[in-house]
Amino acid sequence: MAYELQKSLGFKINQAANKINNKFTHLLNQFDIAPEQRATLEIIKYEKDVNQTKIAHILGKDKTTISRTLATLEKKNFILKKQIDKRTNLIELTKLGNEILEKSATQVKEFRTTLFSNLENEEVNVLVNLLEKVASNVEEL
Repeated sequence: MAYELQKSLGFKINQAANKINNKFTHLLNQFDIAPEQRATLEIIKYEKDVNQTKIAHILGKDKTTISRTLATLEKKNFILKKQIDKRTNLIELTKLGNEILEKSATQVKEFRTTLFSNLENEEVNVLVNLLEKVASNVEEL
């Protein structure tokens, strides 16, 4: 039975994202960390002068969501916030935050590799470019 939802690009992207997120969440459960929390830690580790706004922009999330994620990471002692002024906190990883990234790195890398295991490098590049174009179109709405 064919209906419009089955042809919807947004539905197909969301369906794939949900499957990826569910598997990735299950994988990260052993480290007591959620995918968005791990992504946030990774951004903090590799970006310079990281603050809540920068993380929100990179992840495409609102600042309130990122604020909750940062609060959780702070409670777990994975990050430290250093107040620069009344509105800005720089964020850095703690030793424990670095450890959780290192402990989960192998499984995360394997998971990311498996996502593209039946795709050629050129197909991966095309897919990434197409998704970036779709995201750009959405921003223009």
